[in-house]
Amino acid sequence: MKITYYVATSSDGFIAREDGDVSWLDDVEIDADEIGLEEFFASIDGLVMGRATYDFVFNYGLWPYEDKPAWVCTSNELQALDGANLRVCETVDEVIIEAKAEGLKHLWFVGGGELGSAFLEKGLITHISISEMPIKLQSGIRLFARHKLDELAVENLNRTQKKGFLQIELTLRA
Repeated sequence: MKITYYVATSSDGFIAREDGDVSWLDDVEIDADEIGLEEFFASIDGLVMGRATYDFVFNYGLWPYEDKPAWVCTSNELQALDGANLRVCETVDEVIIEAKAEGLKHLWFVGGGELGSAFLEKGLITHISISEMPIKLQSGIRLFARHKLDELAVENLNRTQKKGFLQIELTLRA
């Protein structure tokens, strides 16, 4: 199964501020079409995220992922947003078992850093797509909690300067 960590980061490697806030993305002037979100979204058939990422989406108040199945890894109960095809799992293994049982081929790992490290440790993230924004946060939530990007076993790496940001595409070694 293909699992892509598709994410925006600051130029110093943070996906959010310490409190999970991503409003810094509003300060970056970019052409949304340059990121390729619509094309990417059309390529996936499910999503997975950690509890803090889900809470951020929940507090936003609108489910943006249509009816695609979405797993939230948590041991706590959560309230589903209207329109969410939500599943709750406690472990990475449960997500993979359920997604495979449903015949899914491509999952979007939405975030966050702790869960990303858990997926990496099991060798499950196959691709990473980073839109690196020209802003420094200096602290916050890193792309991965226990791993550094430059330490990953990369099979293929492409960097493309886009209008206002750097697009980084990695394929990880199996």
